[in-house]
Amino acid sequence: MRIVQVSIFSFILVAFACLLNSCDSPGYGTVLYQILNKLKFRVTEISAAYPARLDRCEALFLQALDKAPTEKEVRDIQDFVSTGGTLIVAGENEALSGLFSAFGLELQELTARLEYSERIPEKPLFPEHPVDEVRTGTDFVIETIGREVAVLYGRGDDATIVTLSPGVGRAYFIASDYLFSRSGLRHGGNAAFLYNLMSTLPRNARIGLADRRYYTLETKPPDPFVAFVFRTPGGLGAIYICLTFFLFLVLRGRRFGKPLDAEEKNRRLSAEYVHAMTALYQKGNTRREVLRHIRERLKADLGARWRVNPNLETTLFLEELALRGVVDEDDELKHLMADLNPSVNISEARLLDIARRVETYRETAKIRRTKLTVGRGL
Repeated sequence: MRIVQVSIFSFILVAFACLLNSCDSPGYGTVLYQILNKLKFRVTEISAAYPARLDRCEALFLQALDKAPTEKEVRDIQDFVSTGGTLIVAGENEALSGLFSAFGLELQELTARLEYSERIPEKPLFPEHPVDEVRTGTDFVIETIGREVAVLYGRGDDATIVTLSPGVGRAYFIASDYLFSRSGLRHGGNAAFLYNLMSTLPRNARIGLADRRYYTLETKPPDPFVAFVFRTPGGLGAIYICLTFFLFLVLRGRRFGKPLDAEEKNRRLSAEYVHAMTALYQKGNTRREVLRHIRERLKADLGARWRVNPNLETTLFLEELALRGVVDEDDELKHLMADLNPSVNISEARLLDIARRVETYRETAKIRRTKLTVGRGL
């Protein structure tokens, strides 16, 4: 029954790989990226735009690298595996020799190409879906250098796929570019081995996939535009010209407007304001509203000046002002507040006269104008 299940799944995976190979659409990522996505893994393709972030990955998949990782990158990968991460390295390029040697392994070239690799251990590492043979198509084999490893596939004494566990994590090294390539995944054994390999990871695991190149934040190439602007004489000259032109516009005041005077000139008096409002609202007979507005503004300014709530009744308001030290000679303020009572129907001439008296009282008492909302919030 297991053999039937493995055969069915391998056929489906091979058919899917053939479909991806027939669709020449690099915008969708590599075939390995698409297969891992179909297996419900969260895969991030490592590139110059998206460098590797090992702290956000549970597995790192390096496929056919043709550029050697730096010493710091190799140390970071070792730390990643020793702290519980899973590393899968598939490739036979000499650029990987430094990474192989960091884990006590070495790539050695064969005199004859090794087309197929057989399962070495009698008891398979993946007993649920055992794969007896995979097609590696490689010219290299893996030799160990003073480290115990488990040889999974090879031919005789030549190992092509090994695994080791340095620390808490696990690493798989495969001396083949062909095994997980588009053509390689057409073979049922290769597809089934990939499925077995991925079954060792947690469900929905986060995988960092690097195909051909491995980038980190330290080794990613600079942005071409930023490099041109800040690292070439022409770019620096363009920045200097732009800054000079910007300062010219600011000093001329043509772009952002000329500076205004600190104090307004020809400021209108309250009497002029009342006269204009009276002309506007004459037909609506809104003199009471204008009178109420003048009264509220005066109370708000007095309240802000002497820290008194302007919402008090007029009598209480005047008493509070007297307690705060306001001197009302000849009861001028008291009479003014009484005249500002909006319940009285007044004429336009009377309204204009009251507005002039309010303005005169402001100048005599040196009361500054404030916003009406300030007085209401006290």
